[in-house]
Amino acid sequence: MLNWVASLPLWLATTFLFVIVFFRAQCTFWLGKLSYHGILKTKWGKKLEKNSETSSGIIAIQRIGWPIIPLSFLTVGFQTAVQFGAGLTNWSWFRYTLAALPGYLAWGFIYAIGGLSLFRSLVQGSVGLLILFVIIILAVVIAANLVLRYIRKNGIKTDD
Repeated sequence: MLNWVASLPLWLATTFLFVIVFFRAQCTFWLGKLSYHGILKTKWGKKLEKNSETSSGIIAIQRIGWPIIPLSFLTVGFQTAVQFGAGLTNWSWFRYTLAALPGYLAWGFIYAIGGLSLFRSLVQGSVGLLILFVIIILAVVIAANLVLRYIRKNGIKTDD
């Protein structure tokens, strides 16, 4: 579908994908914000509020604070819950966007250097790429864990 992106120079592909994720995440954030300002007062809104995916995003934001927003761009599925949860907890647009910018950049770069190709290869059964994928995931999980431990240990306040 977007194979032509792979033919672009890295900086241009990253920029293009940055713009895509910017608009996608902003739309998700604003849907959460609209929910906060009106939909939650309806019967349907009460069901949405109790949804486990929405709740997981809200809980993560409340427990960890702003660092969870850029880190969520390294996940699949949970990312949407966090973006929606940021809107649902009524974050200001400016604060949310500042927190999300590193995540937009990381997401664009990861996909530009072949994140989609890696996923396709994994699905098709490439053992070498599967091992590489597991190593990358472990490295990201360990790094995120170390950052969160450091933040908790040093008493750095993560929310305003």
